[in-house]
Amino acid sequence: MAYSVCRIEKIKTWANLASSAQHTARGRETLNAELSVNNAWLIGAPSDDINKLFIEKIGAQPIRSNAVLGVEILLTASPDYFRPDNPELAGMYIPKRVDDFASVCSEWLTSRYFDRVIRAILHLDESTPHIHAYIVPLDNQGKLSARALFNGRQKLSELQDSFARAVEHLGIERGVKGSKAKHTDIKKYYAAVNSKSFHINLEDVLPSEQEAQSISDYRALVKQILQPQLDTLNKQLVNQNFKLREKQKIEETAIASERERRQLEARVQNLSWTLELWESQANLLRDIPLESIAYQLGLHPHPKYQGRWINQNHTVIITGSRFYDFIGAQHGGGGAIDLVMHLLNCNFREAVAWLHDTFGESETLRAVTHHARVEAENIIATEKSPQFVAPVLDESKWGHVRSYLIGTRKLPAALIDNLHAAGLIYSDEKQNAVFLMRSLPDGEITGASIRGTYGFNNTFHGIAKGSKLSKGWFHVSVGGEPDSKIMRAVLAKSPIEALSIAVLNHSLLEKTIYIAVDSPQCMPVEFLSYFKEVIAAYDNDAVGEEIAGAIKKVLPQTTRLKPSCADWNQQLVLMR
Repeated sequence: MAYSVCRIEKIKTWANLASSAQHTARGRETLNAELSVNNAWLIGAPSDDINKLFIEKIGAQPIRSNAVLGVEILLTASPDYFRPDNPELAGMYIPKRVDDFASVCSEWLTSRYFDRVIRAILHLDESTPHIHAYIVPLDNQGKLSARALFNGRQKLSELQDSFARAVEHLGIERGVKGSKAKHTDIKKYYAAVNSKSFHINLEDVLPSEQEAQSISDYRALVKQILQPQLDTLNKQLVNQNFKLREKQKIEETAIASERERRQLEARVQNLSWTLELWESQANLLRDIPLESIAYQLGLHPHPKYQGRWINQNHTVIITGSRFYDFIGAQHGGGGAIDLVMHLLNCNFREAVAWLHDTFGESETLRAVTHHARVEAENIIATEKSPQFVAPVLDESKWGHVRSYLIGTRKLPAALIDNLHAAGLIYSDEKQNAVFLMRSLPDGEITGASIRGTYGFNNTFHGIAKGSKLSKGWFHVSVGGEPDSKIMRAVLAKSPIEALSIAVLNHSLLEKTIYIAVDSPQCMPVEFLSYFKEVIAAYDNDAVGEEIAGAIKKVLPQTTRLKPSCADWNQQLVLMR
């Protein structure tokens, strides 16, 4: 795959500009350049004085001492484009591909920088064809400002995007976008690719024995002939090593960039959800202005006192969403519906009907929502929510529950006894197995899951009254040391399923938390988001697939794990 290459070099002195131009125009000897190959002038002419052209373009404007006078741009592609059959054969290329590349680059330079492009030269005398172009960095107002054109990661990234789009129809792709790899300037890039390749044929280069009088003379003669070529090969090996390191660095930074991109996407999505929430809350807060209600019911503003609305029966002072009537049966309240009920002396249903007839459905629904919200706030402020009360423990029934968990469900006795001793599993008065649900990571008891054990084939299961499903879960941690860090989370549909897979995974040495989560709607997302590995261990059926898929949408690091049987406890029972 061929990749586009676009590098820039900022030039800050007239001497450096002249030196660079002399080098690219081959005004002085260039190592590793093939003298018999002619380069092509795409823009400008060899007779032009580049410093003079730059000075004329900049004009009489003052130039800062640290200003960038010019920008040199190097344009090329990886060797795969110019010689796809043998990329390593330096100096070779398909003429048609070079012509197409030069044409596209010339058009891109002039369409992007217009007459700011002073010179562009196509070099064919080195290992890979490439173009050197010189730009006068003038902004849209004609001021000398390289900052306006090339400063910052965003503008340099846009430069790469623009060039990549220009050459993509040639089969040339852009490199890794968003990579944090540092920009390689022209000098470093030029040094990395400018070494001439050699294919050494010993029969052609070794001297004959007649050319030397002794073995030592012959050795010196061989060294004299081969050493320059070996030096070049050594340079190429160094350059290849450099490329491999750069490739590894690009891959590493690409992975880091992708991770950062996902984090930014999640943050943007969260901000979007927050904005939607704020907008919906703002709509809930909106109500029909009380002044509009007063006007529609025949009241008019008091001529002297602002905020008072009067007629022969009422003097109502309105302050925001609150009102108070000073005449007759004095009354105060808040909101449009309350004011309509007061002024028309009607009930709630009649007030809603009047609002609909007067203001329409949309405004009426907002007024009703506002009214209900205010009432709800009053209830929240005065009424306490019911607190969870755990089912009453009946230790006399524990033996039967224990026998069910160990004998029928084949869970290890040591595990069940330890959980019972910790108070996490016990029996209630109806011989139900009670599994306490606790918050994560605090461990506060918020509810209980109940499983029937009395009688034959008891299938009863449910949640204790007052349990808060989205604030607590039955969970156990297995493996590692007591103070070890939890390395992964395994989600199962019920406490018995969570314990069953914990037993089946006994070979795991790292500390793992097993959590009973029967629905993605009540999942501890914030707690689970810190784990690199989350396992959705649900039943081997369509419902299990659906739950695992829903979890993976919320937690992309989730992997699916299926039991070999219908569920994990059935697999455990069959194994024992």
